[in-house]
Amino acid sequence: MSVPALLSLLGVLCWTAYELLLRRREDASAGTWHADRRDRGSTRLLLGCYLLSALVVMVLDRAGIGELPARAAWFGVPVVAAGLALRAWGMRTLGRYYTRTLRTVDTQRLVSTGPYRLIRHPGYAGSLLVWVGYAVGTGSWAAALAVAALLFAAYGWRISAEERLLLDAFGSEYARYRRVSKRLVPFVY
Repeated sequence: MSVPALLSLLGVLCWTAYELLLRRREDASAGTWHADRRDRGSTRLLLGCYLLSALVVMVLDRAGIGELPARAAWFGVPVVAAGLALRAWGMRTLGRYYTRTLRTVDTQRLVSTGPYRLIRHPGYAGSLLVWVGYAVGTGSWAAALAVAALLFAAYGWRISAEERLLLDAFGSEYARYRRVSKRLVPFVY
């Protein structure tokens, strides 16, 4: 295994640790994997897509499909690091309101500080960076494209469900926030 592939894999393992360890809270509902109808199956969809992404990266890497030049794989390492940092920043900014599944609580307020000033879903953007960076780090442009397509589709579904939930919860306040922020890429999308 090359050094960039190893570092990228370690990044994905860090991302997994975020999901499994850092989300443990006093409030058991925040860390639960059990979703209600508002989640629209997006949590299960994402879990399946993460597993499929890992499989795609492994298979395409072993098959040597879409190989990048060795030094190009190094571009994946800072992409993974940026994704981890963005996800951690989003989690920290939301604090106790950060949950695994889509939900709101009665005392919740709309957060528009930190990374939420520019994008509405920094955790999702960070995860996309981690996974695409991982695929690049293994040295396969084909894996990077496949993972990007798979996870963009899954996160598109998740964002649609989450924005419905937040519009129901915050009404015109969230509608105004949507007009001044982008979904995943500042100033673009």
